[in-house]
Amino acid sequence: MSFTFLPKEMSDDLVALSRVAAPFFSAQSVSRIERLAKDLMNAIANAKATGHAEFHWKTAASEPIQIKESRQWKGGTADFDPLSADISIDYRCTPSVASDRIHANGVTVIRIKDAGKPEDKVFHFDAESGGWTEMHQGKERARAGHPAFHMQFYGIVNDIPRIPSLIVHPVDVLTWAILELHQKKWRDHIISVSGKSQLRLIPGRQRSRFDQILAGWRQVIFKPDHLAIVAMQSPISEPLTL
Repeated sequence: MSFTFLPKEMSDDLVALSRVAAPFFSAQSVSRIERLAKDLMNAIANAKATGHAEFHWKTAASEPIQIKESRQWKGGTADFDPLSADISIDYRCTPSVASDRIHANGVTVIRIKDAGKPEDKVFHFDAESGGWTEMHQGKERARAGHPAFHMQFYGIVNDIPRIPSLIVHPVDVLTWAILELHQKKWRDHIISVSGKSQLRLIPGRQRSRFDQILAGWRQVIFKPDHLAIVAMQSPISEPLTL
């Protein structure tokens, strides 16, 4: 059932990544990420002040987070067309009444751009409740099975495939996208003396997030009377604490 996060941790992780990975982002994207972190804190303060149960936290439609062009998306060579990526984040968030955590569900969309082609390759990482039903106009109705956390491609039919994913948290999606486009440059960056020093600025929470997500998947695949792959479309009983 989606996930919860601590606002300061989300904000700190975003800002730290924006600075450590600055060479891979467009010049304006570092400030966009930092503004996204500030927008989160402001939205939470506003929700508490007004008593609203839900707020949206997202990048501006005209200001996606942009990853610079790279020719290294197939490995260490640079023999291919340069690709870049625009990334947008859109979450519905609810402050917890019992703790400082924020309950979130939503999507991080990646748009891969090739300057030589008219169409982009678009896919997203979804964080939802999962399962076979949904609420529509106040009523529960059946729908296609959705894994709680999945990657989904846009194309001739946008609804399939829905591929269960370990990558959920927006900071992890951003990191993954950099690695996909800048295969060799990113690895060289993080093993360099300056890169190792900068990496220490990123709080070591990614491993814990992956561990929590794996625990969530383990919870559903061991449900009785299901094939494991079918059970992965079941809801996770409690929001994961990422």
